[in-house]
Amino acid sequence: LQRNVLWLLQAAEAALIWKTPAPPWVKFFFWLALHGKCWTADRRWRHGLQDDNSCITCDQSAETLDHIILGCVFSREVWAACLRAFRLLQLIPTHEERILDWWTTSRKRLPKVLRRGFDSLIFLVGWNLWKERNGRTFDRAARQPRQLAQAILEEASLWIAAGYRPLGALDARR
Repeated sequence: LQRNVLWLLQAAEAALIWKTPAPPWVKFFFWLALHGKCWTADRRWRHGLQDDNSCITCDQSAETLDHIILGCVFSREVWAACLRAFRLLQLIPTHEERILDWWTTSRKRLPKVLRRGFDSLIFLVGWNLWKERNGRTFDRAARQPRQLAQAILEEASLWIAAGYRPLGALDARR
């Protein structure tokens, strides 16, 4: 019975991921992320591939994917700026939690007409936070939260122009 329940939950998660209006590579990243398959510092540390599992951005916690995308103080500043721009202040994450839990809880607080756009925004911000982390890890390039948020808002306009229309419903609120 437990296996069936777990399978149903994973199927629901997968459906939410693959139905989100976002580029395919971003959907694939989130599928990997929600299955714990991205090589974070914490995962490399657990496999004995490095000596430290600290977050490269804040150096305050273990660098897990949930931390990178939602729990890090840097990430929360970026989320606050992006959600403020879309007038979604009530959804700003206040503490570290699982991405999937925050995402599904937050989207239920929105009118149905905005939910798919919110899903796209989750993917857009999460993808850019992952790219920022990679830039810091591999290229030693770092931006301030406000700079990254501005880049995300500019990329949101590109996603809308590329045909990801549900994000446009959120953009109309700006």
